[in-house]
Amino acid sequence: MDPDFKLLFESVPGLYLVVDPDLAIRAVSEAYLEATFTRREEILGRNLFEVFPDNPEDPDATGVANLRASLQRVLASGRSDAMAVQKYDIQRPHSQGGGFEARYWSPVNSPVLGADGKVHFIIHRVEDVTDFLRLREAHRAQGELAKDLKDQAGRMEAEVFRRAQALQETNRQLRELQAELEFRVQARTNELQQALDALRASEEQLRQAQKMEAVGRLAGGIAHDFNNLLTVVLSGAERLEQKLGPDRNLKAIQHAADRAARLTGQLLAFSRQQILAPRALDLDAVLEGLQPILLRILGEDIELEVLPTSSLRKVFADQGQIEQVIMNLVVNARDAMPEGGKLTLETANVDFDDRYARDHPGVSPGPHVMLAASDTGFGMDPGTQARIFDPFFTTKARGKGTGLGLATVFGIVKQSGGHIWLYSEVGIGTTFKVYFPEIRAGEQADPADPEPAVVVDEGGDETVLLVEDEDQVRAMAAETLRGAGYTVLEAKNGDEALGVCTRHRSRIDLLLTDVIMPGMSGRRVSDVATSIRSDLAVLFMSGYTDEAILRHGVIEANLPFLQKPFTPSRLRMKVREVLGRAGRHA
Repeated sequence: MDPDFKLLFESVPGLYLVVDPDLAIRAVSEAYLEATFTRREEILGRNLFEVFPDNPEDPDATGVANLRASLQRVLASGRSDAMAVQKYDIQRPHSQGGGFEARYWSPVNSPVLGADGKVHFIIHRVEDVTDFLRLREAHRAQGELAKDLKDQAGRMEAEVFRRAQALQETNRQLRELQAELEFRVQARTNELQQALDALRASEEQLRQAQKMEAVGRLAGGIAHDFNNLLTVVLSGAERLEQKLGPDRNLKAIQHAADRAARLTGQLLAFSRQQILAPRALDLDAVLEGLQPILLRILGEDIELEVLPTSSLRKVFADQGQIEQVIMNLVVNARDAMPEGGKLTLETANVDFDDRYARDHPGVSPGPHVMLAASDTGFGMDPGTQARIFDPFFTTKARGKGTGLGLATVFGIVKQSGGHIWLYSEVGIGTTFKVYFPEIRAGEQADPADPEPAVVVDEGGDETVLLVEDEDQVRAMAAETLRGAGYTVLEAKNGDEALGVCTRHRSRIDLLLTDVIMPGMSGRRVSDVATSIRSDLAVLFMSGYTDEAILRHGVIEANLPFLQKPFTPSRLRMKVREVLGRAGRHA
């Protein structure tokens, strides 16, 4: 073999070696030596299968035997022979721990014919696909990607095979192969960059969802505590008014407490802890019913366009809450167009696939109904968009807004099982798109109307077991009921209540219990108490409605409920109503 050519061959990047018809090794690339843990002086001139024998301890490593057969085919036919991927056990030197290392190679054996037409040498080229195969195994779930990589590897192998027919073209072949590999690496880098961008976007959406969830829990807890306090304030104000008569200061206290109650209601909506009365809704019908009110809200300098959809799917939601969503979006759009503009309200049927759901945390795949509000107003910069649903955040001047409008929208949409999407550009306008899942089987029928309240008067002589962990609220409720003639048994938690229920020898007519209490929930107290006293009527009360207890307990069971804050008169009326339905009469 020509010395210069041999030196050139040895420097080729890739796993190559040359054997003669006796299968003695005549030349080997540096890369091949590194991959097989051998030195050139140790293997040149030796038979290939003396240097790389079979591993008798691994019956799956059939690469050596298959290589022997392939080389014989090349010698017999004078044509190239491309082998399938083979498993080879490469023995490591003692300096590297010894033992065998399993590698997966894709070999091609190409003859070098002399002028006499006989095989003078065989070029044995190997592509190491071990890492590729391991990566494919690790990402088998990513079928499309694995298939693409396999196809690309196959095309590359075929391309290399077609260009490996003559040894004198080796340099050109390697340059072309290097260019293609660089292209593949760049393409793969671009794919990974796109995937990384998508991952960052998903992480940002997840962080925003987690932030809103945390703020929602805080808002719900604050609303619960305020509702307890407002119950005491409203009760005290009502009692003072009864004693002193109409008074301007008392009216101011009551008015401020009512405003605070409305604010806590908005906090509950944001925190997804309001009581809902969902039913089958046609959003186009809701929009049509609201249109006269919306026109008055917008005024004459803002054009309203409503675009309904034919055969719009129905959703399962609380109509009052949906109307509140629409009103808040319209008011937000109006405030963004102080000099006039156009507001478009439209509906549409949309379907989300699994990929969309994966890219948008909290979204479920399947059929949905879209409600969109698009204005031509100021628009919002990215910083404002990132905070627009935060409670108490507002871009309006001091005293011009509470900052709860869009926070309320967010909470209602989430509690109704939907999600909201925002797009805005400064100077162009803003679009809010709200998506609600299509009504499911079993949700088609509207809930029956509640029974009419049976209220004879506000007092009675029955016995009421009052369970409330807030001392002031419990004291106020007990005083109110005793003043109305009832006998009141007090308990500050579920364990005390069940103890009273067991020990009290006389009749107990009504269990009046808070829903959310330390230890035992009000629903659990009612279940155990009614098992002890089967004729016991139950009335629940709460400053907020936790989904895990109310939406899957009190509300679904259609049990009587008293929302905090309440006044003494409201408490007396509700107690009398529940006792009247239960067949008790004052």
